[in-house]
Amino acid sequence: MILIISVDNDTMTDEICTWLSYQNKEFVRLSENQHINKVFFNFESNVFKISIGEVEYKLEDFKSVFYRNGGVYYDTITGEIDSNLVDFYNSELKSISEFIYYYFKVNGVRVFGNLLTKEVNKLEVLFLAKSLGLKIPDTYILSRLNDLGQIDISQAYITKAVSEMKPIIVENDLYLNYTHKVDLNNTHDKKGSIIPSLIQRKIDCLYEIRAFFFEKKIWAIATFDFSDNVDIRNIREKDKKYLPLVLPQELKRKILKLAKKLDLKCGTVDLLKSDDYYFLEVNPLGQFHQVSHYGNYQIEKHIADLL
Repeated sequence: MILIISVDNDTMTDEICTWLSYQNKEFVRLSENQHINKVFFNFESNVFKISIGEVEYKLEDFKSVFYRNGGVYYDTITGEIDSNLVDFYNSELKSISEFIYYYFKVNGVRVFGNLLTKEVNKLEVLFLAKSLGLKIPDTYILSRLNDLGQIDISQAYITKAVSEMKPIIVENDLYLNYTHKVDLNNTHDKKGSIIPSLIQRKIDCLYEIRAFFFEKKIWAIATFDFSDNVDIRNIREKDKKYLPLVLPQELKRKILKLAKKLDLKCGTVDLLKSDDYYFLEVNPLGQFHQVSHYGNYQIEKHIADLL
């Protein structure tokens, strides 16, 4: 039996499930609308059971687990309840989920995906990537505008969020903190403080690279941008061209070493190809549908085969 943990409406998980059905593999998918509604743990008899919908499963029945995203979901509390009690209820469920993960770990269940490492710190990743020999753009964090005088302002720079991007809604307007160009010539002589901000030298690249790694295998595509936009998410699809790409062995070795150091079993890596390969970031919950589709890699089938 295979346990898949995902969210609803995730096309990549849908395709993996399609392959599993084609391969006649038995699986159950946990999501917001397919959640745990009953648990029964008997530590005396070593019996650990959960119910999903009307079906009861023993944890020992699951021989492999694939974590895509989301989490282990349970029935929610209904009615008017004090927020402190809701917090307590959620903390209890969190402990149960952690035990389920622990049970899988100590009983040799094959776990694929980042069940325990769902986020990484961008600055830690950049620091580690550089220490492993990956090239990164010149990067600065500063909170005083006059410190811009220590940067070579003759170069072009960009700025982006240090933490994970989260949409902000103000008066029904949606704001997304994408990557943007920043003109340091107009700010370096100003005095004052700003929120600690990431400033990075803009790399003039031949193409952008998105690579997806799963266990010890890497797939990559090159993206050619004809709009001169610094954030690929802002580019219209018709202004982008894709080609499958084989990364150099040494670059793949460094990426997999970085993943091991971060305790990541899968993720997407963004790079730029200029005079060399420049590492930008890694996303543990990265989308790989684009890589699979434009590279014609059938990554979903590869994952289904492993499960």
